[in-house]
Amino acid sequence: MSRRNGEKNMQRQPGGRVVIIKKKTAVITAAIVIAIVLAASAIWTAERPELPAMSYVIAGQVIAVDAGHGGVDPGASRDGLEEKDITLAISKKLVRYLNQAGAQAVNLRTGDDDLCGDNFKGKIRERKRRDLALRVEKAKNAKADLYISIHTNADLSPRWSGAQTFYKAGQEESKRTAIAIQDELIRILGNNNREAKTGSYYILNKAPMPIVIVEVGFLSNPREAQLMVSDEYQDKIAYAIFSGIIKSYLPEEKSSNKLK
Repeated sequence: MSRRNGEKNMQRQPGGRVVIIKKKTAVITAAIVIAIVLAASAIWTAERPELPAMSYVIAGQVIAVDAGHGGVDPGASRDGLEEKDITLAISKKLVRYLNQAGAQAVNLRTGDDDLCGDNFKGKIRERKRRDLALRVEKAKNAKADLYISIHTNADLSPRWSGAQTFYKAGQEESKRTAIAIQDELIRILGNNNREAKTGSYYILNKAPMPIVIVEVGFLSNPREAQLMVSDEYQDKIAYAIFSGIIKSYLPEEKSSNKLK
């Protein structure tokens, strides 16, 4: 999925064609990037929060966590970094947070593969569509109360950055959750001012339960790409999503206060 300041760009979308970002000269040197990552990691490690005090509100809730792409579909890629690896790492961390809070997290993709299996016969586009359908079916069979689909963003220009959430227009529960997660991404990551947006994508249209797509950052942005492969930054993203989910379950008067 590609966005410029929240506007649509049809370069790529979840379940659509893949944008491959060609290797370009880094805007900053590798040494500076590594220093930024290490500094951010040190701060997060030192100040890593405990589970939010009100995390009990999601106890017993079935939450499907979907790591975008996988297997023959790498998603967006840049300089050897692939979307499918980043989304899988973040999804595993999110599942751990959710389970620790008493939710029943269902990880729809647990390895480097899709849900079609080795015996699928058909073109890559057909395989992708079938894979998406199977993910929705798996969430339905699990009787999921909420569906979180994790992706990275990409654009032909390296200038765009920042995590952003998407939901289907007219779905108020999805909207509430998307806004809550977006607020926490901004608060915890502190590197963007994007807003939750509506979108029309296969997974949003087909899932019968509240669903949010979380684009965790731009793989096409050199600095953000390096952050997204950092274990500590991935943990911050997972915690922000987790915190946003909890916030969305709280009554309005409680959710208006930032979770600590």
